[in-house]
This record gives sequence, structure tokens and C-alpha cells, in this order.
Amino acid sequence: MKSKYIRLVEAQCHNCMRCVRECPVGAMTYVHNEPSIAAEECILCGGCYVACPHEAKSLLSEFAQVQKWLDEKQEVVLSVAPSFAAVWPKLSSLEKILKGRGFSHIEETARGAAVVSKAYENLIEKAEMKNIISTACPSINTLIEKEYGDLVSYMAPVVSPFIAHGRMLKEKYPNAKVVFLSPCIAKYKEIEDQRFTGSVDACIGMEEILDWIQADLKDDEIDEWTDFQGSISRIYPTAGGILQTLAPSEHYKYIAVDGVARVKSLLESMRKDHLEGYFVEVNACQGSCMGGPLLSHFTHNEWVGASRIHKNMDLQKITPGKVDVDVDASWAEENIYRPKHTEEEIDEEMIAMGKTSPDKIHDCGACGYESCRLKAIAVLDGKADPKICMPEALERAQSLASVVNENTPNGIIVFDTDLKVREMNPAARKLLSYEMVNPTGMPLDAVLPNPELAEIVAQKQAKTQYLRSYYDMYQRLFEHAIVHIANDDLTVVILMDRTEEEYKEKMMTKMRDETMTVTQKVLDDQMRAVQEIASLLGETTAESKVALVKLQQVITGEEDDSGKNTH
Repeated sequence: MKSKYIRLVEAQCHNCMRCVRECPVGAMTYVHNEPSIAAEECILCGGCYVACPHEAKSLLSEFAQVQKWLDEKQEVVLSVAPSFAAVWPKLSSLEKILKGRGFSHIEETARGAAVVSKAYENLIEKAEMKNIISTACPSINTLIEKEYGDLVSYMAPVVSPFIAHGRMLKEKYPNAKVVFLSPCIAKYKEIEDQRFTGSVDACIGMEEILDWIQADLKDDEIDEWTDFQGSISRIYPTAGGILQTLAPSEHYKYIAVDGVARVKSLLESMRKDHLEGYFVEVNACQGSCMGGPLLSHFTHNEWVGASRIHKNMDLQKITPGKVDVDVDASWAEENIYRPKHTEEEIDEEMIAMGKTSPDKIHDCGACGYESCRLKAIAVLDGKADPKICMPEALERAQSLASVVNENTPNGIIVFDTDLKVREMNPAARKLLSYEMVNPTGMPLDAVLPNPELAEIVAQKQAKTQYLRSYYDMYQRLFEHAIVHIANDDLTVVILMDRTEEEYKEKMMTKMRDETMTVTQKVLDDQMRAVQEIASLLGETTAESKVALVKLQQVITGEEDDSGKNTH
């Protein structure tokens, strides 16, 4: 099943495998010469979208629906994620601009974050859980449910801040459409989760909102940022931001882990019972939500500046207490099926892929997998093409090129930008009598003294040029193919020896001429013979006719010319 949230633009794909390499859960596949996403395995971390340098990934957009609500003058409330500071670090001006474009109310998602932190504090105070894993990151929530179902009991039974804030806004504005300004792709799926139905109506990306408001931004709409102060929950989108909202605990140690690979390592440790008594803040993105995929196209300086602003806040910690909105969440094991393969099957696939000895096992990652063994498993899973191996392809290409270069009967000479010999293959050395001399560095006009050739080489045309020329010094006739390699600014001259061919052609021409002369003489002689024979035949025919007439007269009893009876 294809992903609804991340779509592939095949026409833009360069088959670079960066998306396959970046996917931390193996949901990116590459079979039949095209990439695809296994939606049932994808955790929507957005790594493939961020990694793609060719804009070959497009994202689900609900912006058109939000604009429709605004055009219809419906009541639309916007929940602004704390990471907005990476996009527009002037909340007052952002609020004024968005209200001017139809939004009824603008509130910070930090209000929901404060409620979630209070719920976390209540769990910490109860100290009933062996470990507590934060549940603010929907990508990590999905990861645990899909691949670490045995650890769902460690997940805090608390919704994410934006779901909590959505429920708060629904209570406050019961007739309004609630829209979340998101740095995250996974939020789009979270609002469709049946467990959170009705909390939020739509998501729009931060880049989308910025492009929209900047299109017709007026100077008087920009204010200085003077209001980023107040709730400590505004530091949620930074690495360790959740932990900074919590008061120290005697029951739990606090640690923050960001990045899917590191989170998976943490979960493996929990699975092995290596950790106990920890409250763990987990985030799929490096740098938490400030490194969200929908913020990936903004400059590093903006990200760093916003993070510094969040970090420099020194505000009162959240304390346990009553929570005025429903923040309860239930998490369930949803382990996806992953086929198991025996070591024998993996070894057989490795051999089929050509990994027959240690020197053939490169583990370079160019195919999208960290090791050849993982690639073999992916092939067995039907996720990878066994023929794609960059080192093997390069080795084959180099080997083929070497075989052709060393064994072709055609001479190959490579000239550099100064028209000096860079390389000459064995066939060219033999043709030009350089078998005992190193021609490297020799100028073109010394090796192939031909003004017409020099002119063609100097033109550096992209199209292959051809030239036929005889060299007295070599007593050879060469057909030249001149190829310019623009990327390396080199010129390759391929020499095809036509000397013997030309000699044979001349001999054939001479033979044809001589044959035609002899044939013509024979024909002439035959014609004379025929004419002589015809003349003789004419004379004998006349005599025979006279004799036959006389014979006829005798037989019929007719008189001869004298009038006498022949009887």
C-alpha cells in the first residue's frame, strides 16, 4: 500500500538511494528500478523527504481545505506549534497577519504542552511505572506500537500537546475549525487516528503558511518580537525541552534522546531490562521539533537562533495538579509482520549477489543499506534489487573498460587541454611505433602531424567528428574518430587503421580493370568469330538452295531452263 502522506514524484527521482539510506525503519524500498514506500511500516519521520535533493517527494497538503474554510468565512482557529520561532520569530505580527487573512483566533500549542507536562508530573509523582516514555512525538509513538509492542506499557498514557490543545480549543470554540500549524508530517496522520477523532480538523505546514503570508506581506504588518515570554512550555520543541518543564524527581532519572536510530537503541536497552526508573523524552528528529521535516528548508541560522531563544528562557517549572482537559490516551501493540530468514537463506542470497569472499563484501552503504548482509535480507523481503551494487558495478565497468582498452585493435589516444598525450593504449603504440618509447606528454602535432586534425580537436565539439587521412611518416591511412569529454576537458582520438583495407581496395580496383579489359577482348574476338561463321554459313546456304531447287525439278519432271523434258 502506497503512503498517503508522502508521495513519490518518479519523474524527479535520480535513483540516488539517499531516501533508502535515510529511512530508519526500512520502509523505503527500491524494486523494479523505482522507489516506493511501504505505508504499513512507515513512521512518517520525514527522513526521506528531508534527504531527497531532487524534490522527488511531495507531501500531503490540507492548505486548500483551510483556505476554503477561510473563504467561506467560517470560524477557523489556529494552534501555533512552539517551533514557529524558526519560521517567524515575531508572534504578535504573525497573529495580526493571520487574523487579517481570516483566522478567527490564534493560540500557541504551548498551552496544550503545559497541560501535558502537568499530566507527566502526575505520573512521576505516582511513581507506578517502571519507566515512562514521553508521547509527544507521534513518529516515535508509531515506532513503539509497530516494532516494540512489548514496551507500550512504558508509554505515558497521555496525548500529545497539539491533541490536548485541540481539545481545549474545541471546548472554547465549539463551532470552530481547529487547524494546527505543524513542523511535522506525522501530525497529519495523528489527527486521523480514531483515538483522537474530533480534536483537530486539519494541519498546515510552516513552509506553506510562510509562502502564503509573504506573497502579499505589507511593511506595516511586521512588528518587533517583544512578546516571547511567559510559559516554560514554549521550550517543548527543543531537545530536552519537555524535561526542562519538569521539576526534579526522586523517583525517576531524566534523559532525552532524539533521532530514530538513538531512540531504537534506547528501546532495545529497555527491552533487555537494562533501564529502570527513567523518564525518557524521545523525539524522532535531531534537535526535537525544531528539526522537524517541515522546517528543513529553512536556514540553519534561523533554526539556531530560535533554539537559542527557547533555551535562554528561565521560567517556573510545571508542578503536579488537576488537569482541566481530557489528556488520556491508550496505546496498543500493533507489531507489523517482518519475515524471519535463516542464516542459510541469508548466506545463499549473499552468494547470489556475488558476495562470495570477504573482499567482495564492501558494506559501503551506497545501495541504501548499511551492510551487504542487510541488503541480502532486504532482497529476501522483496524490498531491494539484488543487482544494484555500486562497487561491483564500478569494478565491472573498470574491468570492461580495461579489457576493451588493452585488447581493441583500434588505437586510442587521450589528449589533455594542452593537446598533449595523457594516455595511449597498446594498439596505438604499435600503430605509431611507440612500443619502446613513452609517448606521455608528447604534443599532438608530433604524434599525429595533421593540421586538419588539430583544428577539429581544438574546436572541442560535443558531437563526434570523423576524419580520414594518410600519414607518410607511418605509411598508414587512418580513419579518426574524435570525441571530446567535456566533464574532464579531454579529447579522445580513436585510430582505425585503413591501410591494408585501402591496399586491398586498390588491388581489387586494378583487378576489376584488368578483368574488364580481358573480358572485352574475349567478347571482341568472339564477335569476329561469329561474324566469320555467319558469312560462311551464308555462302553454303545459297549453294545448298540451288542444289535443292534442281533436285526438286528432277523429281517433279519439270523442264529445265532450256525447255527440254527431263524424262
